[in-house]
Amino acid sequence: MMIYSHPQRPLVDHLLGVEKMMLEFFEDQKLDTQKAFGIETELFKSLIHVIAISHDLGKATKKFQEKLTGSNVRSPHSEISAIYAYAAAKECFSKADEKAKEISFYAFVVVRRHHGFLKYYIDEVADLKYNKERLVNMTKSIDKEFATWFKDRTHVEISPQKTSEIIDEISEIDTEIDNILNSKNDLSSYFTINFLYSILIDADRLDAATYGRKISKRIDFDTKVVQKYMESHFKNSEGIINDLRKTIHKDVLNSEISLKDHFYTITVPTGGGKTLTSFDFALKLKEMIKNIEGRMPRIIYALPFTSLVDQNAQIIKDVISIERKVSTNLLLVQHHLTPNEYTDDENGPLDEDLSSLLISGWDSEIIVTTFVSLFEGLISNRRSDIRKLHTIFGAIVILDEIQNIPHEYWKLISEVFNFIAQKTGTYFILTTATKPKIFIDSKELATNKFELKRIKIVNETKELNTLESLYEEVLYDLKQNKRVLVVLNTISASQNFFKMFEEIKMKKFYLSAGVIPKLREKVINEINKGDVKLLVSTQVVEAGMDIDFDTVYRDMAPVDSIIQSCGRCNRNYTLCMGIVHLIDLKNDNGTSYSNLVYDDLLVGISKEIFNEISEITEDAIEKSLINPYFEKVSNYITQSEKYLHSLKKLFYFSQNKAIENPPISTFSIIKGFLKANIYIEYDQEAVDLWNEFEEIQSLDPKEWYIKATRLFKKMNQYIISVNITKSLIENGPPLVDRQRGNSFYFVQKDRLNDFYDEEIGFKIPQKDVMIM
Repeated sequence: MMIYSHPQRPLVDHLLGVEKMMLEFFEDQKLDTQKAFGIETELFKSLIHVIAISHDLGKATKKFQEKLTGSNVRSPHSEISAIYAYAAAKECFSKADEKAKEISFYAFVVVRRHHGFLKYYIDEVADLKYNKERLVNMTKSIDKEFATWFKDRTHVEISPQKTSEIIDEISEIDTEIDNILNSKNDLSSYFTINFLYSILIDADRLDAATYGRKISKRIDFDTKVVQKYMESHFKNSEGIINDLRKTIHKDVLNSEISLKDHFYTITVPTGGGKTLTSFDFALKLKEMIKNIEGRMPRIIYALPFTSLVDQNAQIIKDVISIERKVSTNLLLVQHHLTPNEYTDDENGPLDEDLSSLLISGWDSEIIVTTFVSLFEGLISNRRSDIRKLHTIFGAIVILDEIQNIPHEYWKLISEVFNFIAQKTGTYFILTTATKPKIFIDSKELATNKFELKRIKIVNETKELNTLESLYEEVLYDLKQNKRVLVVLNTISASQNFFKMFEEIKMKKFYLSAGVIPKLREKVINEINKGDVKLLVSTQVVEAGMDIDFDTVYRDMAPVDSIIQSCGRCNRNYTLCMGIVHLIDLKNDNGTSYSNLVYDDLLVGISKEIFNEISEITEDAIEKSLINPYFEKVSNYITQSEKYLHSLKKLFYFSQNKAIENPPISTFSIIKGFLKANIYIEYDQEAVDLWNEFEEIQSLDPKEWYIKATRLFKKMNQYIISVNITKSLIENGPPLVDRQRGNSFYFVQKDRLNDFYDEEIGFKIPQKDVMIM
């Protein structure tokens, strides 16, 4: 009798296919496993072998084979597979007695959860004890020919008695694992499990999806491409800022580097050309690693916001395009709004199912993505996140605008990055205009100090506290023919302020997260024409927008946010001096809007520093503003300590509420209020997309997922995300909940005017506070 893993796919064929792919992932990185995990390389390969050929062992049961033929039976297979992964790994490590049980248990965990999410090992052991009788009986139905094949390759016999013995042994292992983790007190066990989990999941899914199909291999490409691009595009460019960018680029590229240094920083003023410079340096580092270590590291470019991802990815695509056609297996852009369309050099466009797998697994040479996606790959218990971990190991990671990492996670991120840098050969390039104290020992590449005086910040927090007083100041500047940007902290305040200029005839625009993405793009395009007199916005304008105003008014915020707003004032140095007015708006209760939106600690530190500053020019900002701010912020690391403890203790997930530290499953780099998605039927395209969304509800889950993934990319142009408030729940549009997919507050086209304004976006009840 032939045993199958999937319809028409022999089980043994699948197991060997997964092993081959896992080894390819592993050998591509040339990872020193002794250094990373304390396991000699050949033993680690043996561990990959036993995990691969054990992971679907439970599919060799009679019930699972019946399920494949269409029988409606439940046949979970991961737990029995994990038991024999443990036994096979222990057999492999029999000569390394001090590590045999520990590593074998990690093999058990990886296989046990390859169709779920990682759990706390103590809970895992408890579950196994509870299911002993069922698992012993399950062993009796495993195909005899398969059992012989497995024994020939692992020297482990499959039998009810063996199953019982293994369960009894694992049932006593939790205390032993606890002692091992306490003695180590590092991240090696966490990353051993997650790396094995990553390559198993990726290989398992890709082998099943690509059976009988050829997939393109790694791509080598010209690492001098940025320099060629700059020679052809900026050869005759002039001006102070263009000269600055050229100087910074030359300074960084001429820096002496060593592969012993794993952390590099490029700290330059806003508008200093960080994208091209950091990417060019990454290519230089890539070439050096290739020549010395004989491997080709991927480049991962991570940014805090999706708008920045698209913007920077387009720059990189333009650069590479001067040499060759850019396919997805060379440059991949990944965030929740990107379409599931994957092309490679050999096969052209791939089907949506396989495209989705390759995109979510970061199967490309250059990946441009968000901080969220990067950190989920490093700190998570979910298989969909951890699957891309092996792609991160050994890569060159560019983190742009690194100051956006929440301060309470600095120590956590520092320890995680330091481990994978020193142990797995990963390199980090950190770019910012406001360098936080996350990585103390990084090598600064921009060694020249650029003392620009494009702007000065004037502290008017004592004088400007109301919208009325702010209106008078802004109106005065407009009469002086200045182009003015006003950045406020809440949607309600910003909308009310914009309405105050309703009767004044001039070219003016409004931006916030309450404006649908489709219209935001149009507003930005209008601003870039240079004739917009007034822009009223929330913090969305800080997200790397290349816009330039003569004067900026910024409501009180953490220092790094204030500096980002400064980057929109006299950005191109066309004025002698641009003015940034720092104000402190308060609501009717006398509370600063900044305290309603930002962390009280960060705002408090910011206010404390500005108490001593009446005005400050750009050349003094780093010494007198940025350094004191980050020095104070770096002292607050409570959350980091808690999550580090969870990583070191493998506390992935548990329903035991008595455990003090947060499980890894709760980690998120994004903090903030509970959000609601609102779908706006703004035009006929939005109506058609919603109708299509309704029509696919009756499809089976797999077909629905494929169609919905494509559809949501288009629908996102009409989706806004706002904070959930009492007024939204009581007075907002109806909440639509479908069988599958996200729930939406739904604004139908015939009620568009009730909830959406052409100029200011979603209408917010004035008493509510909504940020961004």
